[in-house]
Amino acid sequence: MPRLSTRTRLLLITTFPLLVLFVTLTWYSHQSRQEEVRAELAERGQLLAAALASSGEASLMGGQFDELKASIYGMMQGDSAIKRVTLLDASRKPLVDVEARTSGQPEARYFEAPIHKRLLYVTGGGDRNVGTMGYVQVRMSATALLAKQRRRFYIELGVASLGLLLCLSLAYRMTDGFAASLKSSMQALRAADEEKRRLLQRVNTAVEDERKSIALEIHDELNATLIAVRLEAQQITALAAQAQPAPLAGQIGDKARAITRLALGLYNSGRSLVRRLRPEVLDMLGLQGALEEMVNQYERNHPDCHFALQAQGDFAGLDGNVAISAYRIVQEALSNIVKHARARNATVALLRRDGRLEIAVADDGVGFDPAHTAEGIGIAGMKERVQALGGRFAIATANGTRIAISLPLES
Repeated sequence: MPRLSTRTRLLLITTFPLLVLFVTLTWYSHQSRQEEVRAELAERGQLLAAALASSGEASLMGGQFDELKASIYGMMQGDSAIKRVTLLDASRKPLVDVEARTSGQPEARYFEAPIHKRLLYVTGGGDRNVGTMGYVQVRMSATALLAKQRRRFYIELGVASLGLLLCLSLAYRMTDGFAASLKSSMQALRAADEEKRRLLQRVNTAVEDERKSIALEIHDELNATLIAVRLEAQQITALAAQAQPAPLAGQIGDKARAITRLALGLYNSGRSLVRRLRPEVLDMLGLQGALEEMVNQYERNHPDCHFALQAQGDFAGLDGNVAISAYRIVQEALSNIVKHARARNATVALLRRDGRLEIAVADDGVGFDPAHTAEGIGIAGMKERVQALGGRFAIATANGTRIAISLPLES
């Protein structure tokens, strides 16, 4: 399905409610006019039946219907809505049946009025109903009234359509400039987002370069100095064994051995700091091997939680920025699990497919509610790394925590 342009979408947004309103009002107007016709026919039909019933008593009693027929024909000529008039006796046997010569179709309903037999009083005046002599049935035709209403409806529809066309043309002209402005704004936002990604990538690269520089200085300077201190302390221990008196020599030897232990502890701390600042294992073993080493280290150091790695695909030849970012993201995620999750199991999944690197880190810990828990620095840092590489980041916090990351790979 082709993607709609920005202007087309703006037109749809602005004109669709207007079209719905136009169709709704048009349908309502049409239905209301038909209801008006039916109501008018009902009122006129009932009045006509009552009038004919009032004037038909004498014709029915005398059996002379010519005058009544003439009256009915006159009514039909004056009112094209009257289609058929039938005069019935008391047993509902047709006596007079007059039908208009118009082409309209009669309605299924009819209007009926009884013809009452009245007893007149000479003295005192007035009359009294003493029975029913017959009935008058009137059938109306809505054809003429509907045609009249239809003409009025078409005129109103034409005026409304012109107004609708005017609104649509105005919307079309307005969206022209607005679409151009929106398009330029979107381009500016995309450019700003791209610049932000480049800035984040430069910042991450600068941070990693600085870490590498610090790691090299620790490795080359501090560790070398600690090795020298350790050797000097060992020589002091050897000289102390030859010194006199013996108690003083023993104290000197103990101090020298203490210095040796401290130097060795500082050396190991320096090596650990160097690995954290610049994971040499990443350069030697690649991403998969480095993550295996990391997961195994967490497994050894945290026996309360079982850590596992699942890797699928060929991870050789990954771009250095992608590899170090993936390593740091998993490192931060596992650190958060140890600090906050209280989990019993944690899994790292690594997959390379369709030109993307997919990373998922999941645990069965306590999770958290993003609506009530502020986003930590670690998660913000992971998001920034992913954004800098143009990837996707998603986190689910129900029944533990699951972080899913997708990074694009250069072809």
